[in-house]
Amino acid sequence: MKRTLAALASCALLLGACSSTVEDDPTDTAEPPAPTLEAPAGLEDFYGQNVEWGACEDGTSNAAKCADITVPLDYEDPSGETIDIAVLRVPASGESHGSLFVNPGGPGASGMEMADNARSYFGSNLVENYDIVGFDPRGVGQSAPVKCLPDEQLGYFLDKAYPDTPEGEADALNDTRAIIAGCIKTSGDLLEHMSTINTARDMDVMRAALGEPQLDYLGFSYGTHLGGQYAELFPDMVGRMVLDGAIDPAESPLDSSYFQAVGFENALGAYLESCLDDEDCPFDTDDVDEAKSLLQAEIEASLDSPIPTSIDDRVVNPGIFFTGIATTLYSEDTWPFLTEALRMALEEDDGTLLLTFNDLMLGRDTFSGEFIDNSLEARWAINCRDFPVVEDEAAIEANDARLNENAPTFAPFFEGGDIFCAEWPYTADEVPGPFIAKGSNPIIVIGTEGDPATPYQSAVDLAEQLENGVLMTWEGEGHTAYGTAGACIDDAVDRFLIDGELPTDGLRCPA
Repeated sequence: MKRTLAALASCALLLGACSSTVEDDPTDTAEPPAPTLEAPAGLEDFYGQNVEWGACEDGTSNAAKCADITVPLDYEDPSGETIDIAVLRVPASGESHGSLFVNPGGPGASGMEMADNARSYFGSNLVENYDIVGFDPRGVGQSAPVKCLPDEQLGYFLDKAYPDTPEGEADALNDTRAIIAGCIKTSGDLLEHMSTINTARDMDVMRAALGEPQLDYLGFSYGTHLGGQYAELFPDMVGRMVLDGAIDPAESPLDSSYFQAVGFENALGAYLESCLDDEDCPFDTDDVDEAKSLLQAEIEASLDSPIPTSIDDRVVNPGIFFTGIATTLYSEDTWPFLTEALRMALEEDDGTLLLTFNDLMLGRDTFSGEFIDNSLEARWAINCRDFPVVEDEAAIEANDARLNENAPTFAPFFEGGDIFCAEWPYTADEVPGPFIAKGSNPIIVIGTEGDPATPYQSAVDLAEQLENGVLMTWEGEGHTAYGTAGACIDDAVDRFLIDGELPTDGLRCPA
């Protein structure tokens, strides 16, 4: 059984009271070094540009102001073509301490949306003391967006399933090539410059254009990769930085896929253990392993017998089944919705809710079939540009073996080589890490022990790589911790960002 293109899109690199088990040291503060405001050679006009804030598009909050900041398409040729990065700022509700840049992850998610909804994402102390600044990274949303195919054609490809046969593999390869040809035709030269490195360079232009001597930053999931890359490139410009749900930049692509699959497998086990205690759970067993086996059989059966939905001409096949489950494992709060989706699918032969969660991951409206944003295409472009393609067949086979042993439910959607990025016109020569950020201010790295998407060990590894990394741990479930884990995590982050007060390295917050 092969991954559908929808599954490929989702699995390659996306809120209880808490009490501290380690007391903070009030004398341990982060005092920023004296930064330099000198622009790199050839970038003086970009660093010194005036930012003109104005009204945002309809649908944003009344407090938000928007602007475009111009950056080079190619930093090796700053006198050449330029693109505009769309930025949204929500002013502090009190006296502002400056700008806090934020990124929600993805890659491909809109930082503008996160900033506009700052009061839903961040604590009241944070929005009182900071102007919250979000931006759409290059190629995303309103910032020179990547586009590949018309919605109807792209949706057709994503809804297909490919059997594990030579014919199925050939069909998947042909469809992959058709999508990529559309990306090249529509987005052209932008694709070559869609790397996280270039987005980090854009961030430094934005920092300077907004008059900030250093970058204060809060990034989640992929946003930790972006923040870490910025710190590696511009360590002297790091102000107060928090990376929540960390990605290990030194991890190989095969290790990354393996540990993410194991993360989802563990999260599924935790979900099933909870579900089986509920009378509404659709599995007629009290054994987690047996429930997993039943679920695996249902997923596999949906290849030959797709589950109908209430949406005309759309059904649930294995790839859509997988993505629908994975989406709901990102947070313990969405486990009840997964229970209902599985109950509908297994007891009523209705996959509508699973389809809805699949579409949520892909940025698609289930009822119209239209794509709400370009997060999927941007995710392809950024991931394929950031990481090398593994061509060692022996290494791929060894990875497949450990996937099937330790993540049997999700192995079919992670195993094999990356057929999509293997066809992409621009890929990296090597992994981007490790990130050391030599000489930077302290950087807080937060890991969640039950994180399915960015497994906890990645946070441990990133904190160890960074010269001045400070690790915080939430002993809970779900993807990322700030805004979910309670006062232990939230208060420590707020104190650091607002007052520069560092938590003790190794702070642990029980669930």
